[in-house]
Amino acid sequence: MTDGKRKSPQKEANRLSNLLRQVLGEDRFPVDIEALAREVSRNNEDPIGKIVGGELPGFEGMLRPHRRRPEWHIVYNDDPRYRGRVRFTIAHEFGHYQLHRPPLSGQDYVSGTLERDCDFQCKPLRPSAWQDAERQREEEADTFASFLLMPLDDYRAQVDGEEMTVDLLNHVTDRYGVSLTAACRKWIDFTDKRAAMVVARDGYATWGRASRAALKSGIFVRSGMQIPENALAAIGADEKGFVSSQPVSRPAGVRNFSRGPEPVRELAMVSEFLDLSLTILQFDDTVDVREIEEDEPWDTYDQFQLGRGS
Repeated sequence: MTDGKRKSPQKEANRLSNLLRQVLGEDRFPVDIEALAREVSRNNEDPIGKIVGGELPGFEGMLRPHRRRPEWHIVYNDDPRYRGRVRFTIAHEFGHYQLHRPPLSGQDYVSGTLERDCDFQCKPLRPSAWQDAERQREEEADTFASFLLMPLDDYRAQVDGEEMTVDLLNHVTDRYGVSLTAACRKWIDFTDKRAAMVVARDGYATWGRASRAALKSGIFVRSGMQIPENALAAIGADEKGFVSSQPVSRPAGVRNFSRGPEPVRELAMVSEFLDLSLTILQFDDTVDVREIEEDEPWDTYDQFQLGRGS
């Protein structure tokens, strides 16, 4: 952390976003995250001195200190398969810098080299393998990146309560320069609709996220949950890209959750490079969202733990 008390990732991201608005106006997207990170950090004794791509097998990115002077480096995975994630990865590591790093000074290098280990090494999302402290830290860095790159007021204005379609998703990803996954997750986190997203590989969910309204009605995605054979992502497994441009209505029984089967509209995409499928599930709005408590959004880790306890 950069000071004595824990910072709110959303408030810190909003603070920087407001600064960008004051300087650049409304036409500030996509955010030049590299320039912002350098400019903000240069006011500290331990600035971000380098932001580079590199080979990081098993990692999406990392924030690491220079071993001989008070300075930090951000390294992101420049594998072509991850190019759509680069901006979010840099913002995520910048979030660790703003929220979690131990401030470094010349006193840390009196022996000529930094002796303590304070790297932040960020792997692809594996919530069920995280310890609680690590999970909180990674969630905070993700929240910071999401609100910095996609401010909520601007995102709401782009979506404007519409049903999620390919055209709308493409508009959002182009405006903010983020991946489809990041854009979908942002929408799931704030929409008042009953919706969920499922990321799957080899016919099984690797992780997922549900909106508050969906969770309230008993819809959550368990890690390892089998994808139904007649789900749109399974039917279109040989396709590359989106299976359809509009959500496809599926009858009750294709997807089953704790409250029982019900109809759903599916929007599915199959990734050619990452061997993954991404599905957005949109349900009828049968739940009064005014009854939903204002809790933090749940991800697969929370839902997986809930499933183990049920």
